[in-house]
Amino acid sequence: MIAAKSDFDAWYKEKHSHRILSWVYVLGDVTVKGTFEFRSYAMTVTTFQAMALLCFSGSGHNMTLRDICEQIHVDPATGKRVLHSLACGKYKVLTKTGNPRTINSSKDHFATERAFTSKLRRFAIQMSALDGEGKKKIDHDLQQQRCYNVDAILVRIMKTRRRLGHQELVGEVIHQVQTFRPDSKLIRQRIEGLIEREYLQRDAADSKTYLYLP
Repeated sequence: MIAAKSDFDAWYKEKHSHRILSWVYVLGDVTVKGTFEFRSYAMTVTTFQAMALLCFSGSGHNMTLRDICEQIHVDPATGKRVLHSLACGKYKVLTKTGNPRTINSSKDHFATERAFTSKLRRFAIQMSALDGEGKKKIDHDLQQQRCYNVDAILVRIMKTRRRLGHQELVGEVIHQVQTFRPDSKLIRQRIEGLIEREYLQRDAADSKTYLYLP
C-alpha cells in the first residue's frame, strides 16, 4: 500500500504541480479479496481494516494487538476497534483467543479464520465509530487537513487574481474545494490567518477587498 501511495503521489505531483495532495485515511474504503479454505470473497472495509488484514496475508499466523498496532501505526484504542470488527462482528474473518465478544489487549492472539464462510460473495465489514481520544485525534487531523486545503486554494486563487472582494473570493474557494464543502466561517478564519502570515492584505481603500502579497 505504501508503494502504491508513493507511485500515485509522484504521478499526481507530475500532472498537477500547482496543487497540494492531502490524504485523509479515515475516510477511505478498500475492496479486499479474501481467499479462505472453501471460497473467495470481495470484502469492502475501511483503510485501517484493510491494513490489518494485510498483516495476515499469506501466512495467517498468530499476532497480538500490539503487533498489529505497530505494523499499521495506530493507537491501541483504534486497533481494538479494528480487530473487534474483524474478529467479533457479523463477518468473523479473523479468529481470536479468549472471550469471543471482547478484545483483551494483553492476552488475545489473532489469526485468519481459514474456515470462514458466508452466503454473500460481496459484503461490507462495518467498524464502530471511533470515540474518546482516538476520535478527537482523528477529528483534529481531519480539520487540519481541511484547513491546509483551504489555505492552498486561497493562495492559488489570489496568486492568479491578485485582487479580489471577500464574497467573490469565498465563492471561488467553495467552487474549487472538491473533497468537502467549506462554510464561510472557516474560509473567513483561513483568510485572517493568511493576512497574519502576510500572504494577503486588505485594500487600504476597501477593507472587504484583499490583495496578494508576492
